[in-house]
Amino acid sequence: MLSNEQFANLANEGGASRSFKTGESPKSPGVMVSIPGAEKITDAPYTAEQAKSFKEENKTKATGDVYQGAWKTGEKIFADISVKHSNLPGARTAGVENKQIAGYDLGGTDVRRPQGGNVYFGRKVPGVESNPEFVASAHRTAEYERMEPKPKAQEFAEQSQISRGSTYKGKKISVNEVYSTIAKNRRDRGV
Repeated sequence: MLSNEQFANLANEGGASRSFKTGESPKSPGVMVSIPGAEKITDAPYTAEQAKSFKEENKTKATGDVYQGAWKTGEKIFADISVKHSNLPGARTAGVENKQIAGYDLGGTDVRRPQGGNVYFGRKVPGVESNPEFVASAHRTAEYERMEPKPKAQEFAEQSQISRGSTYKGKKISVNEVYSTIAKNRRDRGV
C-alpha cells in the first residue's frame, strides 16, 4: 500500500498509480487510461498533501476498480483517475473515445516493448502502413504509438533512421513531417 508521501515521491520521479480502494499499485500487464473530468495540473514538486487532497476530492467519482495516477512532465505534475485495461485494443478504444493523448503500459502488454512505457492513442501517420514495423496488433504497438512527441537526441536519431525511405503518395516524407501531422491531429482533436 502506497502512503501519500510514497505516492508523491514516485510521481516526482516520473509517475505513480494506486488503487482508490486498497492503495496498492497496479500490477502488469495492463495499460492505464485516464477517465476524463478529474484531471488536475499542478507545479512540481508534488506533495503528500496534494496527493491526499486529490484522493479525497475524487472519492465520489472513483467508482469501481479505478486508480489515482500522477506523473511528471517537465515542471508540471498531472493527476488523474485511471482505469487499468488488460489489453492494447481495449486501451486504444478507451483512449480514443475519451480523447486522451496517451496511456501508460505497465509492462508485459506490448510484445515489442516488454518493459512498458507511453502508448499514444489515435495517431494516424500516413504513408507508413505498408511497413510491418508500423502496423499495430492486439499484442503489439505500432512504431507511431511509441514515438514521443518531443524526442530526445538519441530517440530522434533512431526515428530519423526509421523514417528513411518513407513515402506518402509517392513523395518522400521526413520525421519532421510525421511530427507535424501528429501535432495537427492533436489540434484537430482539441488537445
